[in-house]
Amino acid sequence: MEFEIDTGIKSIKQSLVYCSRGAGIYQFLDQKKKILYIGKAKNIHNRVSSYLNFNSASRRIKKLISLIRHVKFIKTHTEVDALLLESNLVKKHKPIFNIRLIDDKSFPYINISKTEEWPKLRKTRKIYNKNDFNFGPFASAHSMEKVMVILEKGFLLRTCSDANFKNRERPCLKYEIKRCSAPCVGKIDKKDYNQLVEQSTKFLVGKNTVINDNLIKQMEKASKNQDYEKAALFRDRIQALRTITQEQYVSLKNKDNFDLIGIFKKIDLICIQVFFFRSGKNLGNKEFFFDNEAGKKLNNILEEFIGVFYVSNQIPESIYISKNIDNLDLLEKALKKNKNSHVKIIRPKKGKKLELLNMVLENITHSLEKQMHKNLSNELISGEISKKFLLSKPPKTIEVYDNSHLNGSQPIGAMIVYDNHKFIRERYRKFNIKSDKNLMQDDYFMMEQVIRRRFSFEDEKNEWKYNLPDLIIIDGGKGHFNLVENILKEKNIKNIDLISIAKGVQRNAGNETIFLKNASVKLEKNDKVLYFLQRLRDEAHRFAINSQKYRRKLQIKNSIFDGITGIGIKAKKNLLSHFGSISSIKKAGIKDLEDTPGIGKIIAKKIYDEFNR
Repeated sequence: MEFEIDTGIKSIKQSLVYCSRGAGIYQFLDQKKKILYIGKAKNIHNRVSSYLNFNSASRRIKKLISLIRHVKFIKTHTEVDALLLESNLVKKHKPIFNIRLIDDKSFPYINISKTEEWPKLRKTRKIYNKNDFNFGPFASAHSMEKVMVILEKGFLLRTCSDANFKNRERPCLKYEIKRCSAPCVGKIDKKDYNQLVEQSTKFLVGKNTVINDNLIKQMEKASKNQDYEKAALFRDRIQALRTITQEQYVSLKNKDNFDLIGIFKKIDLICIQVFFFRSGKNLGNKEFFFDNEAGKKLNNILEEFIGVFYVSNQIPESIYISKNIDNLDLLEKALKKNKNSHVKIIRPKKGKKLELLNMVLENITHSLEKQMHKNLSNELISGEISKKFLLSKPPKTIEVYDNSHLNGSQPIGAMIVYDNHKFIRERYRKFNIKSDKNLMQDDYFMMEQVIRRRFSFEDEKNEWKYNLPDLIIIDGGKGHFNLVENILKEKNIKNIDLISIAKGVQRNAGNETIFLKNASVKLEKNDKVLYFLQRLRDEAHRFAINSQKYRRKLQIKNSIFDGITGIGIKAKKNLLSHFGSISSIKKAGIKDLEDTPGIGKIIAKKIYDEFNR
């Protein structure tokens, strides 16, 4: 079967320009913007990129790619959140390519039957007795099964049926492998068993921090006494505690119905996003874009939006907003009259709702970048650049250069290519700088080496070098401009325009100076041309930093934390003790990292960013 996939592949490639590298969900839409498929990923960028491997794809995936015309993303705090959000959206929209995920099963729970004489541990999808202890819901049966095994090891509760329990004459295999205390044959008395039950319930909800602290102490004591089997048992309990009490942002513990509304402005474009939570579950979002032609304040625009939006949309019990509104009481009264029940509009100052709103604002920034990329990707911008900077012609192909190093170590030069209104990643190049260590922090030396190597044509195998750009952009000042200009003259390379971009003394975006051959230019902060140049420079900077980090990681293999400044031996020990494993640290949310002894907000964010770029 033949498929026309060029348009679908192009849509995927375009979406990757502003795709997050963290956890979240992605949606593939057809020409009519109907959702074809909803997927989740720990790293959205990597997952969506995998669809470009068309030759190795199944026929079903090839058919999907041939229909794709639009790609949407929603970023989440953790992979667990992404999984729950995916489930909510699939149930709501029922995309045709998610057919195997659509079923009527509810989320799984862990149940401890406290109403029985000898309570037992079991898994369930239906709550039969409200007096029992039920913990959940879990995002998947697989994640629940892992916790069940750890609970068996940690608290030795029975999992057998009542008939089996009553008729046993000797302990079963689970007792022999230390996953049950064998109450069936009297290996433990009722008082001690009930204590295990009580500890397990406190352990699951994470309310008793004394349990966690005691587990850490007992693990360290067992390890010091070289009783490693016992230490591993305590380690498993710690891992379970961290895995199942992590902060969840997609499925909340309460059953509230509320909306989150965030607003953000970039240059002259405004985006508002509404996230809908029903019965405590995130059901997705809707975004709206506006041009700020009248120069209105954001809080006034938000007030007008809420008034219009809820005329034809369901009004929840609470609406959480990212900006204060002047006529709050009046707006609440209007919504109350429309809904016939009380409505609260709140701007949260702390807590879970504020964290959720920060997530909304992060999604808005990605949407604005994507929308502005669409608005700026046209010949008009090329023409404006040509006029403002007196270029010889409107540039079609642009090369941007930047350097990166860490205190002089692993220095690297980077080149990115912007051609025909899009970034061409297959034409990106990195240059490992090799020379005297004393010159490694000399930015001029590094730039000279990169430009000379880029424009050396001795090796005919490097065909990419013969694709010359129309414009070269250098991250630097007048000195960098003169350096590159002299190299181009020396090599007799003509018909290539050159500019350099230097940040101000405070290195603030928006205060840049653009250096030309015989002049310098400062643009207004809201100038679209300045924003376009900033995007090009930031992409070069991103590529240079990531390339330098990759080179550094090839040489530094002692610890995954070595690349994060501010983490010492004590902090590493606290993290491993608190989470139980490196894998759990990588999956943790920011709030979980902040709760670790000795780890503050700044270090927690650095760790989170390291594993969720």
